[in-house]
This record gives sequence, C-alpha cells and structure tokens, in this order.
Amino acid sequence: MYFIYAFALLLVGLTACSCQENETSLFQLINPERGLLTTFYGKPPTFHQILLYTEVDLRNASVAMTSSKTSVATVPERVTITTCTHQANVSRPENGSNKGYGNLNGMETCYNLSFYSNAVYIGYSTLKFYTSINSSDSDAYIGQVLLRSIQPWRRIDLGYRISVTALVVVVMLGIGNDLNFQTIKEHLKKPKAPVIALISQFTIMPLISYGIIWLMGYTGGKALGFFTLGCSPGGGTSNIYAKLSNGDLSLSVTMTTLSTIASLGMLPLWLYTLGTTIPGDEGLEEIKIPFFNILQSLAVIVVPLGIGALMKYKLPRVALVIKRWLNVLFLLALIFFLTFVVYVKLYVFVEWDIQLVLAACSLPYGGYLLGGLFAWICRFDWKLIKTISIETGMQSAAVCYLVVMSVSGQPDSDLAIILPTISTIVAGWPFYIILPIYKIREKLKNRKKAKKEKGFESDESLADEKLSASESEDTSTLDSSSNEKKRESKDCDLDVEMSLIKP
Repeated sequence: MYFIYAFALLLVGLTACSCQENETSLFQLINPERGLLTTFYGKPPTFHQILLYTEVDLRNASVAMTSSKTSVATVPERVTITTCTHQANVSRPENGSNKGYGNLNGMETCYNLSFYSNAVYIGYSTLKFYTSINSSDSDAYIGQVLLRSIQPWRRIDLGYRISVTALVVVVMLGIGNDLNFQTIKEHLKKPKAPVIALISQFTIMPLISYGIIWLMGYTGGKALGFFTLGCSPGGGTSNIYAKLSNGDLSLSVTMTTLSTIASLGMLPLWLYTLGTTIPGDEGLEEIKIPFFNILQSLAVIVVPLGIGALMKYKLPRVALVIKRWLNVLFLLALIFFLTFVVYVKLYVFVEWDIQLVLAACSLPYGGYLLGGLFAWICRFDWKLIKTISIETGMQSAAVCYLVVMSVSGQPDSDLAIILPTISTIVAGWPFYIILPIYKIREKLKNRKKAKKEKGFESDESLADEKLSASESEDTSTLDSSSNEKKRESKDCDLDVEMSLIKP
C-alpha cells in the first residue's frame, strides 16, 4: 500500500516537473551585464535592464516580479516591458551560475524588461519573473536572475584594510616581545596540558562553529566568516582573563603562541575540508577559498611574532624600548580599531537580531564548557582547567578578519564579519559578571583571614603582656623579700654590735 502511495507521488512530481519545463522552455532571460545584477546599499534605487527572448507575443501582456529576500532588496511588482531595438550578444555569465541562461533555440522575439531595485541591506536575492499568457488565471514562470546588494567602494575602505593589518602586526609583535622560551620549554617538557589545549582549540571550536552553521541554516559569506573564526588561533585577550581569573598565565601565553604557529596548518586544513562544504548563498556555488591568499594572511600573523621574539633575545635593549612604546601603540591601535573600523562597517551592525546573538554566544560559551570539561576528564587541577577553558573559547577576531578579507569578495566579505564581530563582543560577557563577584569574594576571604591572624596576634600579645606582668610581679616580690632579708640582717648585725658595745 505504501509502495502505491509513493509511486503515485512520484508520478505527480514528474508531471509537475515536466509542466514547469514546458512553461519555462517558452522563455529565455539574458543579462547584458554578463554577471550578477548589482545594486548599492545606501544609494538611490538602481536601474536594471535584462533581455527576454520568447516565441510568445507579449506586447499586451504584463510581467510580474518578486524578490526572494525583501530584507536585502525590494523591487516593483510590475516590470516595464518594451520591444528590443537590437539583438544582444548571448553568452553565459562569468559568475558560474547558469540559471536562466542557455541557447535561444530559435527564439527571435526580444523584449526589454526594465525595473528599479532598492537595496535594503547587503546580501543576495533571487528575482523571479512571471507573465500571464492568453488571459490565464495563473502566471507562467519566465525565469530568474540573481541580484546582489553591496556597499560601494570608498577610499575609507582602504583605511579599514590597512588598520586591520596594522592591528594584527602590532598584536603579534607584542606577543613576540612577551615570549619566554624558558617557560615554553618547561611546559613542553610536560606536554600534556599544551597538547590537550591545542586539541580543544583546533577540534572543539571548528566543530562547534560548523554545527551552528548547519543548525541555523547560514550560507555564503556569513557562514564562512563564522567557521573561519572557529578555526582561528587564540587571542591575546585570553591572557588577560587568565591572569584575572588566577589561572596559569604561563600556560596561557604558551598556548597563544603555539596556537598561532599551529594555525599555519590547521586553519587552511579546516577551510579546505569542511569549509568547502559550506553552501553558497541563494544557490550560488560554494565559496572558492584560494590557498595562496590564506598563506599571505597567515604570514602577516606569524612573521611579526617571529620578529618580536628574535628582537627580544638578540636585541634586548631595543626590544625593551619597543615594548614600552608597543603597549601605547597597541592601546591606540585598539581604540582606533573600535572607533574607525566600527564607523566604516557601521552598516554591519544593522543585521543584529536575537538569532545572531544566540549563535554568536554559542561558539565561545560552548568552547568554555567543552574545553573545561575536556581538561577535567584529563584530571587537571582547577587552575589548569580554568586556563584551558579560556584558551579554548577565546578566538582571535583580528586573524579572522584578515583571512576573510583575502578569501571572499563583496558582499561576502562584509557578511563574513557579522558573526565574528558579535561573537568577539559577547565572549567576555561571562567574565564581566563572574570576575567582580570572584574578586569581591576573594577580598572578603582575605580580609577575614587577616582578621583571624590579627586576632591570633592580639591574643598572643595579650598573653605575652600577662606573662611579662606576672614575671614583673614575681621579680618585685623577690626584690621586696630580699630587701626585708637585708633589713633583718642589718638589724641583726646592729643588735650584735650593740651587745658588744655594752659592758
């Protein structure tokens, strides 16, 4: 019985497909721009014109249009249709999408479809066209084209790229100057903790980000940016939180260094395995990930780290001077990044909603929990558990930005920084709550301990005073008794003398 139902559904599906093919075979859309239709975010509506080849007379017909993502771009319900004055050069688009393109198959009647699009946000949207034939109630499907909404290129965008690169260089130089190879060597002699932390960093985090991508249904640049963040090395912020949490600071610095070096191999490995399975946006092919561009980005990370470490041991005086100014430069670069870059990419923050915030929170918080659980299973003490947990959950957003800029174009590069930006901001929220409570509790505990010690000292001093008082009383009684004995001896001597004087 179930087999009959399945067979019937299959026949219905095949019939529907054949009907759709018969309808779409009457029309052929051609884009003279030989690529994606493009509209610009923040600009006035953009005019578009595409060609429609058909064997049907559409001079008195109307063409309707819909946008698959009105949150990206809006279009009018009706399209202006006019007869072509010249034939177009028919060719396939350069973006690799063949939807709505192909041979004309003898179609000689050409129409211009003209319309305006208004960008609401950056991203992709599919525009579908329909028309009514012979006054039928249902509109016949003509075809579809892909529209992208992008931020127009500005000179200030060049400043954004330079500032991100400069920030990464400064941070890596600072980490290189703070390296202590003796400490790293001591940890590598007992490599259990560093190995567990590296496994957590480059196994748990990529899998968490990949799972969230598929669970939330993210595609294209947004998914690529989030997955790249999950594959990125630990950030320098983890050292600060490890120190404030009374974790193992030396292990934290060691892990930041080792994860940065390990990212040379691990980040491209993950991008070229699971990264290639990330679906493209709006039916586009998967995002192409150029290996050479990734290596260039990672070189910007590792080379300053090596220069900083080399200067510390070969030119210690110069490194000391640079370190003093590097802290100031890092602070200025961070302020500049948080102001200038946020200003340049301000439109990225418009996309924030509760779903994005929850997805962004899942990556660092999941890293904290699973990294700490993994360390607990391996029987580490509480200090190392805290450190490995922080190192697992904290990712380097600057490295992610640098890699994403070199991998994807517009609008994917802008979409790719949305989730990493939110995730970096929310990663520190638990510490803003836990650390003040922890510090207050620690201060109260130390104060209570100090009071106990002070009370014990006061008791000891009081006992000492009593002891000294009793000793003084004993000495005074001894002195008085000795004085009395001296008087008695004197009186006795006086009596003897008097007895001798008497006749």
